[in-house]
Amino acid sequence: MHSPIDQTIEQITKAKNVLIALARDPSLDAIASSLALSEVLGKEGKNVKVVAENVNVFPSEHLLPKSREIESDLTSLKKFVINLDVSQTPVEELSYDIKDKTLQIFITPKSGFFRERDVTFGSSDYAFDLIFVVDAPDLESLGKLYDTNAEFFYHTPVVNIDHSASNEHFGEINIVDLTATSTSEIIFDLIKKIDEHALDEYLATHLLAGIISKTKSFQTSTVTPKSLSIASHLISSGARRDDIVRHLYQTKSIPVLRLWGRVLARLHSDDQMKMVWSVLKKEDFDRAGTDTDALESVIDELIINTPESEFVMVLYEEGDGATGIVYTPAHINALEFFEPFEPKGSKDFTRIRVANMPIKDAEAKILEHVRSKTGKSGQ
Repeated sequence: MHSPIDQTIEQITKAKNVLIALARDPSLDAIASSLALSEVLGKEGKNVKVVAENVNVFPSEHLLPKSREIESDLTSLKKFVINLDVSQTPVEELSYDIKDKTLQIFITPKSGFFRERDVTFGSSDYAFDLIFVVDAPDLESLGKLYDTNAEFFYHTPVVNIDHSASNEHFGEINIVDLTATSTSEIIFDLIKKIDEHALDEYLATHLLAGIISKTKSFQTSTVTPKSLSIASHLISSGARRDDIVRHLYQTKSIPVLRLWGRVLARLHSDDQMKMVWSVLKKEDFDRAGTDTDALESVIDELIINTPESEFVMVLYEEGDGATGIVYTPAHINALEFFEPFEPKGSKDFTRIRVANMPIKDAEAKILEHVRSKTGKSGQ
């Protein structure tokens, strides 16, 4: 029996128009690996479109130059087709007008006239004949892309690419590798199968950026000998490792550094829960001269500098309550773990919400939840 990658190659061979769909709020890994896959499929003569809801564009766009081309929705999936039999009556002129929200089409015959029986209508096939869903545990995590186009996803072959144990294997083909550090690692294997000579500086840089971002520059516990071997191969193929590391982890604006200082000043830890967290108030962002968009890079720094921690959280005042950005390890699905707190995002990098509550009370409520779920009483 063919492997999932072999089955995928067969589907690619038959396809003409390919959609690559990412989960809502996609990770840098998902963005980078999907752009790499799109580039390879384009070289294979396929028409490719990458879509995702709410993409936060990678700040160093020269590393991922096509990240701004990712579209946010699906349009024109099907065309309404009007068929006119012209075998007996050739067309002289065709025009149209829109009047009172009604489209009127005017067809002038060269001779004679058209009759109602000469006209039929229907729908075209879908605009895409193959879908890749990348780094998404289920179709619902695609957000509005799926919610408004469910029929399209049910009637088009889906290749599901992920490395999460929470993946629901919803595709006709499922390339789900629980030992992979990232989707970039999986798509590396797929690209090598599509064309073993495809890797160049562009592709290698994208895939290495995905791996480095997911492993926090190879400092997480998920790193494997295979991921290190792939990274070495990518660097040999031209990946700009120094640029990636510098822009991901070594380049911080003054406002971000100020915010980082405020996070450190309020840093707490609990060895029993293996958790570190910090609490920020609205004035902290004002004084730092930045906003909540800077928190993802702050979380990265906490993850890198507290490798023994399983939970990393920054909780901040927002509206009438508090919002937390939480990182969890691979064996914990944050969307399930923090279910009472309206979790949004990915399985390992999630935003949670506590409404109508002062931030200190929200902090206590979240900590109590973690203690009860992990069975740890805390210090």
